[in-house]
Amino acid sequence: MKRNPFLPAAITTAIITSLLLTSCQSGRTTSTDNPDSNVQNSSVSETESKADNSETKKSLRTVTEIPSGELSDTDKFLSGTWIDENGFVANFTDKGRTAIFDELDIIEISDRTSDNSSDEEIKKACITAKDADTIEISCDGIRYTAYHVYSVKGQELAENFENSVIGEWVTCNTTYWQTINIKKYNFLSMLKSESGDDAYTVGLDGVKLRSALLEDANAFVRLDGEKLKLYNVYGKYISSVELVRKDSDEYNELTDAGSAINGVWVDPDDLNTTLTFFAGKSLTVTGNAFKEVLGEKFDSLSGKTYDISAKYKSDIINVYSGDDTLFSIVMYGSDILAVFADSSDRYPQILFYRENSDEIKRAKEMQKLKKEKADLLSAYPDNDNWLNNAECGDILSLADKDHIDKCVQNGYFTAGTPQELASFVYYVNTQPVEQGQLSLVLTADIDLYDYKWAPMGWSGGGNSDHPFSFCVYGENHKITYMTIYSDYSNAGFIGWGTVCGVFDLDIENAIVTGNDNVGILTGQAIMGNYQNCHVSGTVNGSSAGSLLGYEANCDKENCTADVEVNGKKFDFLSWNEQQKSEIKIDDPVTITIDESYTVTRPEVTGYSNLGWMVYEDGKQMLHRNAEDELSYCYFGKISRKFYKGCVTTPQFIEKFIFKRNRVNSLSLFPKGL
Repeated sequence: MKRNPFLPAAITTAIITSLLLTSCQSGRTTSTDNPDSNVQNSSVSETESKADNSETKKSLRTVTEIPSGELSDTDKFLSGTWIDENGFVANFTDKGRTAIFDELDIIEISDRTSDNSSDEEIKKACITAKDADTIEISCDGIRYTAYHVYSVKGQELAENFENSVIGEWVTCNTTYWQTINIKKYNFLSMLKSESGDDAYTVGLDGVKLRSALLEDANAFVRLDGEKLKLYNVYGKYISSVELVRKDSDEYNELTDAGSAINGVWVDPDDLNTTLTFFAGKSLTVTGNAFKEVLGEKFDSLSGKTYDISAKYKSDIINVYSGDDTLFSIVMYGSDILAVFADSSDRYPQILFYRENSDEIKRAKEMQKLKKEKADLLSAYPDNDNWLNNAECGDILSLADKDHIDKCVQNGYFTAGTPQELASFVYYVNTQPVEQGQLSLVLTADIDLYDYKWAPMGWSGGGNSDHPFSFCVYGENHKITYMTIYSDYSNAGFIGWGTVCGVFDLDIENAIVTGNDNVGILTGQAIMGNYQNCHVSGTVNGSSAGSLLGYEANCDKENCTADVEVNGKKFDFLSWNEQQKSEIKIDDPVTITIDESYTVTRPEVTGYSNLGWMVYEDGKQMLHRNAEDELSYCYFGKISRKFYKGCVTTPQFIEKFIFKRNRVNSLSLFPKGL
C-alpha cells in the first residue's frame, strides 16, 4: 500500500537562540548598552566589584542626592537593573531606553531622540523615587515597587529569586519543547555547560541569564505565576519566551496531547483502518494496514482497546500503553496525523484524517463510486492505484466501459462527449499500454464546463509509470472550460507526455492549477510534436507555462497561446522558453564535432547543471543532461546542412568551430531548461 509521505513542519528556535546566545559570537565585545557599566555622576556611583565578604551586606551603589517628582527615563539615578520579589522589573541604560514588563506584555519606551518615538509612548510610564534604592513604576494601571539590584534589598531579592528558579524549565510550545537547565552562574561551572538541539544549560546571575563564558548579557528573567518569562534586550528590540517548570502540573497539562487527537481518525486508502481516541485516555484500533505498513510488530494492534496516555515531545506525540510506546504521531494542522513506528524513524507511515474531513468524505464517495463502477474496474482494473495516487477528478464517474470496449477493439479511441473523452483518460492512466499503440480522434467540440478534469499521463505507479506516449488528432475541434486542480506535479490536458503528438486542437478558457510542471496542453512535455494547437485560459504553479509547462526536445509548429500564468500575461509557449530568454552569455568556449557526430566540450568550472542542446534548421534536435559528460555522440539523423549545437547555462553561450560545413554553438544551461 503506497503512502504519501508528509515531511514534518520545520521547527524554529530563533527566539530562544537569540535570547540565550546573543553574545556567543566571535569577539564577545561588551555591549554599549550595558546597563551596569561605568555609571558615575554627581548623584550616583557604584563600586567596581560586586564581591562582599562581610557578614552584613552593603549597598553597592552610592547615592548622594535623591531626585524628587516624576523621573525622566534618561535620569542617571535610574541607570541599571531594578527588581522585585518576582525578579526583573525594568532596565535603564545611558541611552535612555526603558523596558517595563507586566503580566500581559512588554512595554518598550524608546529613546526620546528616536525618530519613531512619540510623547504618547513616553507618557505610558510614570517613575518616581521612593528612597535611594527604591522606585515606583506605574504603567497602564499596573504599579510596581522595585529595588536597584545593587542595593542591599536588591541583593537579597536577587539571591532569593535565584534559589527559587534553579532547575529545568521547558518552552511553552506544543510543536517544540526546548529544555532550559538554569544553574547559578559560576565561571568555572559554565565552562562545562552544554547545549544541544533541544536543551541549553545557562547560568543565572541575580535576574540575568548568562550562557557559557558570557561577560555580560541583556537577558533578564521574571516569574509570572507558574511561568518563567525570559526577556532579551537587543539594541532597540525585545524578544521574550515563556517557560514552565519541567514535570510540573502545568507542564504535564501542556504536554498532554489528548485534546488534540481526540476523535475518530480514518485512513483514506483503507476506510476500515481507524484510530478512535477518547480524550487521549483510551484508544480503539481497527483495520489491517498497521501490519502491512508498519511491520510485523504491529500485527496484533488492530481489534483492541487500550488505556493510553498521549504526550508531546518536541513535535512528536508518543502514545503509551502503560510504559510501552504503541506508536508515535506527527500532526499536520488539526485534521491530519501521520502514525509511524517510533520517534526515531518517521517512515514508513500511515496518514489519517478526521472522520468528518473533506479527504475522508472524498474517499467515501470514491468507495461508493467504485461499487457503482464495479464492471468497469473489473474489466479494466486500476492496478497501479491511479485513482488514489493522482488527480482523477470526475473521470471514473464519467468513463464508459462499453465505449472503451468498442475503441479497444477498433484499435483507436474517438471522443465527441465528455464521457467518451473521460473513457480515454481512464484507459491510458490505468492500463499498461505500450508507446504508440493508441490514438485519440475528436469527432466534435467538447464542453467540459462544471466537470473536475484530470491529466492524461502520470508518474508514481506501483508497477510502472504511465506517461502519455500517443497521438491526439483534434480535427480542428475545440475543448472548452477544462478545469484541473491538482496537488501533484505534471498538470495539463496531458500531464506527463513523452514522444507524443497533438495536432489541430484548440483548448479554450481552461483553468489548470498544479504543483510543478503545469501547462494547458501538457504539463511536462518530453520529445513531443505539437502542430496547429491553440490554447487560452489561466495557469498556476511552479515551472508553469502556457501551451506547455516544462519541455525538452519538443517541436511546436503553428501554435499560439493567450494565457495568464500565475496572474501575469505570458508571452512564451513554455516555461523553458521564458527561462532561456533570461540567459546572459559570458565566457566563450569552443566545442568540436567529428566524423561520427560526436561533440566534445572542454571542462569548465563555475557552472552546474550543464546540459546539451542541439538545433538543426531552428529545430531542437537534442536536449540532454551534460553534467558529467565531456562528449556525446548524437544518435539522430543530421543532414549536411548548417546546424548548431548547444550546451547551456544562464550565464554562458558562444559560437564554436567550423567542421564539415557546419556551424556549431555551445552554451551552458541549467538542467531544467
